[in-house]
Amino acid sequence: NTREIKIRLRGVRKTRQITRAMKMVATVKLRRAQAALAGSRPYAERMLAIVSDLMANLDLSGGESPFFARRPVRKMLLIVISSDRGLCGSMNANILRRAMRCIESPDGPGSALARPEVHVMPVGKKARECYRAREASPAPGAQYSTVEGASFDGLDASALGASCCSFFLKGEYDRIDICYNETVAALQHRAACITLFPLDPAQLLAGMKDSVRTLAGAIFEPVAGAMANDVVRAYVASRVRQIVLGAAVAEHAARMLMMDLATKNADELMAGMQLTMNKLRQLAITNELADITTGAEALA
Repeated sequence: NTREIKIRLRGVRKTRQITRAMKMVATVKLRRAQAALAGSRPYAERMLAIVSDLMANLDLSGGESPFFARRPVRKMLLIVISSDRGLCGSMNANILRRAMRCIESPDGPGSALARPEVHVMPVGKKARECYRAREASPAPGAQYSTVEGASFDGLDASALGASCCSFFLKGEYDRIDICYNETVAALQHRAACITLFPLDPAQLLAGMKDSVRTLAGAIFEPVAGAMANDVVRAYVASRVRQIVLGAAVAEHAARMLMMDLATKNADELMAGMQLTMNKLRQLAITNELADITTGAEALA
């Protein structure tokens, strides 16, 4: 009846107000995240250029810097960056699924010889909840253990980058990977998994061949290796910061799209229920008119 439809229509209208407000909030946060990502990009590009210049003039992969050393992978650290909140579609599910594929079949130098011991560092509430539940009932073929992570909003990218450098230098982990949501376009993102350590010289020099400078006769103070290590630490911190900011952009973009879709679905539901209610009201009016006409004819 019309009473039930009115109650449902009122509930859908309130839900639409909530989703529309959440869409507006996500839009504002998306713009701020995009501005922060764009503001940090020049520094990250400059750090990449400096590392590329050093690599072109120093033999960093040959022993000058331990960050480029490749050794058999016995222990691997996988950092999984997710969001603290939901309502962003399949974004968290995609990144967690991508991380599980990395755990089940890790690739890279040395990992084909023997299956490495995988440790997972979940960053974000959704990742922590997922791996806490999976540790209680581990999936077959996915053996791992979790280490203490951090909150997505309270994450200090520089501290995380410094921790990764320390883990690799001390030999606690032979390989460090990061799974995160990569921003492809303004409103498009995809799950990605990259190797942070050991650093790949070919990958670093891939996009810097035309801008690499030759430092002939340059004098490095203190020794070249120590300076290279400091530069690499700064580069890793900027790289991790770019990853975290890009993940934040992907989260807000996904939430904005989901709330926009929910608002449109609410509009369609409201239009359908309004049409049904109008039909029922018209039917009631028609029946009343028919009763009045039948009564008048009977009296006549």
